[in-house]
Amino acid sequence: MEQLILHTMMLNMGFNKIKNMYTIQENVRIVISLLKQYNIRQIVVSPGGTNIPVSQAVQEDPFFKCYSVPDERSALYFAIGVYLQTGEVVAVSCTSAQATRNYVPGLTEAFYKHAPILAITTAKLERFQYQDYMQAPDQCSLPKDSVKKTFDLPPITDENTRLQCYHNAKEAILEISHGNPGPVQLNIRINDSLQGQFEEVELPVVRSLKRYMAWDEWPSSEMADKKVLIVIGEHRPFTKRQQIALDNFCNSHNAVVYVNHLSNYSGTYSIQANMLVSCGGFSKLKPELLITIGGQTGDYSIYGALKNLNGVEHWRVAEDGAFVDTYGKLTKIFECPDYFFFEKIAVNTNSTHSYYEEWSTLNDTINYDVELPLSNLYVAQQMYQKVPKNCIMNFAILNSLRCWSYFPLDQSIQGYGNVAAFGIDGCNSMLIGESMNTDELCFIVTGDLAFFYDMNALGIRHIKNNVRVLLINNCGGAEFKIMTRNWKTNVSVDDFISANGHNGSAKGWAENCGFKYIGATTKEDVNKSVSVFTQNSDKPILMEVFTSEDDERNAIDAFLSANSITTAQGKMAKIVTSIVGESGKQVIKKVLGKS
Repeated sequence: MEQLILHTMMLNMGFNKIKNMYTIQENVRIVISLLKQYNIRQIVVSPGGTNIPVSQAVQEDPFFKCYSVPDERSALYFAIGVYLQTGEVVAVSCTSAQATRNYVPGLTEAFYKHAPILAITTAKLERFQYQDYMQAPDQCSLPKDSVKKTFDLPPITDENTRLQCYHNAKEAILEISHGNPGPVQLNIRINDSLQGQFEEVELPVVRSLKRYMAWDEWPSSEMADKKVLIVIGEHRPFTKRQQIALDNFCNSHNAVVYVNHLSNYSGTYSIQANMLVSCGGFSKLKPELLITIGGQTGDYSIYGALKNLNGVEHWRVAEDGAFVDTYGKLTKIFECPDYFFFEKIAVNTNSTHSYYEEWSTLNDTINYDVELPLSNLYVAQQMYQKVPKNCIMNFAILNSLRCWSYFPLDQSIQGYGNVAAFGIDGCNSMLIGESMNTDELCFIVTGDLAFFYDMNALGIRHIKNNVRVLLINNCGGAEFKIMTRNWKTNVSVDDFISANGHNGSAKGWAENCGFKYIGATTKEDVNKSVSVFTQNSDKPILMEVFTSEDDERNAIDAFLSANSITTAQGKMAKIVTSIVGESGKQVIKKVLGKS
């Protein structure tokens, strides 16, 4: 009876569920949470001080089946034996000092045996390595044939280190069975000063991740009736098979394909909407499922929009199957060519294309005829419709790519940029290389820093007459001036950050290299020169447009401000007002019963 009374009292007081007490060190709790999500139950624990947060968590949690083996050399072979009998992934845990080194013989055996062992090692904070500190050897320097990969988890101090821990821990667990199975090291940095604090009663909720191979059963049904946004990053021109596969997928799903000038895809349901997203149009165009293919987009607007999305799944399709979680939303990886994915994924019975229609309708409201000062953006505005079909366009990174991404180009145009490593190196050289095997005009839009960095490319003796260089010279790095303008701290930008005043004109060098040179210092100069620049010539052409940093900034501000979209409803309200006037809009609102 006393036991019954006590049990009733505990229920009334909220003690109906006894919870474990976990370390306050969040990187450890993330690992423990993921072990449970991925059903890694078997764990071999060797004693020590640095790994106490791990040992404490698993010994008190009934989910885990723990084994105690004091000798780390023996512990690893013991773990292999457990795997051979159970077929399960087996984890091992050890302290710092030389404990990790003692795993090496067993890890080597596991490596060549393809045994799926997760070696959870622990280490002191990185600042103590090589500093004559106690028990602080480098734990992440194992021989290359002892583990497939090593992943290091720093202490969590902010959201960036938290995301890093999420990423590294999940990738470590996925890597165990990726390709040939084998051992993986997951090293956790432990803060000694927090060792004795076990105050957390909950493990963090960490979104799990699964990698799908061609032979797996795929979750086709999960996209039924969902709004699907496909984002294509940097991609070579699509083959016929790739084009057909993606087209057919879009025909049978409520999908939109977001492309920019580097995507090189032009299907029925593709849309060049960088300007729309930059102006806030994404607020009412949120997808329920995101699928990405290709490399980097080089597109800060879509990155910001997707990074801030909540409640959306992200599926990555890539032949390498790599864990690339650009937006912090990744839930599934499909390790296969993109055409294979779109061919294999089950056909949806939902044939509505309402999602594409929403995008297209809102994108059609963009005004491209805003009055602008002389700038990179102004040149793009005057030239984007005059660039010949089937030509090749290159964009130096940052401001040149940004400005031209606001304007839709003809779908026949191929687009490229150095966005993989995202540096200014070799922009001119890559363009000239592309021009070698085509007679179509080949353009590059570049700033003065990027141009002069690779100016020797103009001296390559293979240059053909189809090369066109559009040089926007604002006498410095416009990007650095734009990015620092809203900083509260008064940063001196001109002399060293943006390298103002480093040059004069490219005229002498261009003419010396056999180029026809066109200089432009006014909008009238630009307008007169566009037709010559975009037509065939008996020489390669360099057109240099001189702008100012203030005009570069003001042009972007004016363009975005004129097209600002807070919500889709807000945009439509602007359209209605422009058609019927403010008084007419008020009449409509009264009819609809809206104040």
